[in-house]
Amino acid sequence: MNFLAVYMREMALLQKKMGKLGYIFSAVMFPIIYLFAFGMGIGPVMNNIHGGYLPFLAKGMLSITVMMNAFQQTSLSVSVGRFYFKTFQTLLLSPISAFQVILGITLAGVTRGFIAGGIIYIIAMVFFDVPMLSLWGFLGILLSAFCFGILGIAIGLWIKNPDALSSVINFIITPMTFFCGTFFPLYNLPDWLQIVVGILPLTLANNLLRTEVFSVYSLLDMIYLIIITLILLVISRYQLK
Repeated sequence: MNFLAVYMREMALLQKKMGKLGYIFSAVMFPIIYLFAFGMGIGPVMNNIHGGYLPFLAKGMLSITVMMNAFQQTSLSVSVGRFYFKTFQTLLLSPISAFQVILGITLAGVTRGFIAGGIIYIIAMVFFDVPMLSLWGFLGILLSAFCFGILGIAIGLWIKNPDALSSVINFIITPMTFFCGTFFPLYNLPDWLQIVVGILPLTLANNLLRTEVFSVYSLLDMIYLIIITLILLVISRYQLK
């Protein structure tokens, strides 16, 4: 259970950050602003979405909140530990396997993603009467947190300097935020763009979040998301070793 030691180490560092009130606000303020602005500004004219626009938007904001927090937790932990504090090198010298190091750091990212995402969705349920997630929705957000947590590790190990992380966010994370069905249905996009974004992990997570009952499509989305996560795990383990 060496990965638990890594996880507790990461959570101790996260707990110090979350003890600061400004840190909590910075983690959830962006999705809260979008939830209220889009929900009240665009919601009344979006009448063609099954189940209503507010539940659609709330689940989209949940997915990007989990994505951003899981990714930032792991990518910053690895990159800052490598470049600034040199603590990551110390971790590698410990008698812990590469897989357990990745698992421990990823679990911390999943925890942060669930905390921030839970705050957002509770706000949506209280103020906008958004329903609870289905089982498929919960599985989707869990897989998404693991996927983006491991992606953060892969990126944190790949970049050559801390400044490169902002470029990754601008060219990978931000486009997924706006094009993967968070704010509007994918059928509003051109056919070729639907094909491109349809295979991205945030799109798969959004599809699962909005699934109420079992279907072959939801099962395929879950399988594809698991495959992407496993590929990222192999890449991260290779980079780490």
